[in-house]
Amino acid sequence: MKRVFVMRHGKSSWENPTWKDIERPLLKKGKKRTKRVAKFLKMNDLKPDLIISSPAKRARMTAKIVNEIWDNTIPMRIEPLVYHGDENDLDNLLYGLENDINTVMIIGHNPDLTDWVNRYKHPPIWNLPTSGVFGVEFLTDKWEDIPLAEFREILYLEPKMLKKN
Repeated sequence: MKRVFVMRHGKSSWENPTWKDIERPLLKKGKKRTKRVAKFLKMNDLKPDLIISSPAKRARMTAKIVNEIWDNTIPMRIEPLVYHGDENDLDNLLYGLENDINTVMIIGHNPDLTDWVNRYKHPPIWNLPTSGVFGVEFLTDKWEDIPLAEFREILYLEPKMLKKN
């Protein structure tokens, strides 16, 4: 089986109007929510074999927080297509993964993540919130076969669903 988790970056700052979009960092609130979600993933043994992040600062910070919860044991890759592409580019990233990777997490942005999620989430969602995660499992051993594979939703998580600590 192949599993995909898509996670929207944590809540980010609009504080400095001179920052380019790609430079915006996470807010303190975004860091806290991301940690809460990452801890839930760890408690439920939902560890990715690889994290693929957008090059945007807020996405890279989100990826770093997730990896820190797993003691920095997850290989990470920065992928410009997650920032500049669309949901079809996300598919192409998945199709090109090596088959020894079974679980991948993509950390990126809306609207592309929500568009991708809604291919597999029924009923669909209006918006994947910041630090939100969606997981889907494909009944295949090859990434290139996922377009034809049966699938099932395995996780939909918004930070507000978790108890604050």
